[in-house]
Amino acid sequence: MERINFSSWKKVTLTVSALKLDRKNPRIPDYEPTRTTKDIVRFLFKNEKIQLLIEKIVNKGFINHDPIYVIKEKDSYIVVEGNRRLTALKCLLDPTLAPTIPAQKKIEKLKAKLGNELIEKIEVVVAPSRLDVENILFELHSEGKLQWSRQQKNKFISEAGISSGETIEQIAARFDVSASEIYDSVQEYLIEKYFPYIGLSTEQESKALNSSFSISFMSRVLNTALFKEKTGFKIEGNAIKTTIVENKFKKILKHIVSDILDKKIDSRSLNKTEDINKYLEKITLSLLNEKDDDDDNPVNFTPSSATASSVDDDVKLTKTRRKNQRLIDDSINYKTGVDKLDFLIQEGQSLWVNTHKTAGALLLRTILELAVIRVFDINKSKQLCFNPKGRTNQLSVNLKSLVKKEDWFQNKTYLNDLRTFIDPSCSSWKSLESLNRYAHGEFTIPDKDMLVQVWMITKPLILYTNI
Repeated sequence: MERINFSSWKKVTLTVSALKLDRKNPRIPDYEPTRTTKDIVRFLFKNEKIQLLIEKIVNKGFINHDPIYVIKEKDSYIVVEGNRRLTALKCLLDPTLAPTIPAQKKIEKLKAKLGNELIEKIEVVVAPSRLDVENILFELHSEGKLQWSRQQKNKFISEAGISSGETIEQIAARFDVSASEIYDSVQEYLIEKYFPYIGLSTEQESKALNSSFSISFMSRVLNTALFKEKTGFKIEGNAIKTTIVENKFKKILKHIVSDILDKKIDSRSLNKTEDINKYLEKITLSLLNEKDDDDDNPVNFTPSSATASSVDDDVKLTKTRRKNQRLIDDSINYKTGVDKLDFLIQEGQSLWVNTHKTAGALLLRTILELAVIRVFDINKSKQLCFNPKGRTNQLSVNLKSLVKKEDWFQNKTYLNDLRTFIDPSCSSWKSLESLNRYAHGEFTIPDKDMLVQVWMITKPLILYTNI
């Protein structure tokens, strides 16, 4: 690999407002919207501690010890390294970029504290191209102090190769790592991109695309000689290919993903190759013997790599057709024995999660409230949900009381998830605190991911006593 002379790259001073955030930032999952600056700021604010960084800049100063790298695309400078810092500076200049009213008010105060010391210009290093700067990004975030998650690293490596048209061996040589490491990253990235097509339920798909899903274990299963022998599975360039027909391959993948999500298999239960082989023999026996449809072909799956290279808030982008999703999955007919609760669930099954976000948050909060009281009622303790005046306790009070009833829960993992959900110190926006703030108008508009997560934590209470 040819040595790059980084010291020759030009340094310039540019205004913060003119710099654009990177829509291809590996920290942002592919399913998150990145059409505008506000979309990107919203994600980074929720997941990358931007408000804390803003406070540090105001209290300690902007210490630009690590260079901010940019590339020039058409007439714009795109920040490819330093997006967190740029987001913080942009929010200080324009607090309305922050995604919530409380955050905007807090940043307004911090901005006033800076007074005339607002940072409007910063020094940046201009890389010749995205390809050239990728080596620096890999060193910083793959092995350095600001490490990416496994999914973020996979996305970076895969998209770097896809955009450059390099082979796995060429990417490995460029980043000075083994070809097997690059192969695993590309494979995991492509498999995740294929998840939406294998027939998972909305809830399963959401969990499978979450960073907590054990994609590394799944990759280990797919890498076994037996799996490749039975399916013809391989990664070729930036494509998934098989010798068996796609319908069968999808069913096998769905079975594996479902078993991982349901904790039927993991790296402990299938620790040895022989254990994995026994599992694969069991799940593929009947599937592979099914008759092929005449019009079904082997897999040749390549994810779309077409993304816009910059963010332009003034241009109206053509809307892409998105798969509609109900607030509550309408494939199940819930019968709780509580008429009002059943009616509200049916209402949720008629709402589109992307269209009725605020109404959805309020509805889910009411459903959760009734579901909690129902659990107490089933355990003949409904009176604990009311105060001495006969009025229903606050939702947070009843939930705190509920999680103390450990003997009511067979599934301790769910109980721990419920405790995290109601913990007031929980840093996640997918929490009871967020739900309450939406209900009281302190946040602007809830997002789809938050609504999906609230339903996922509520659903087991609806299905009680099966938890």
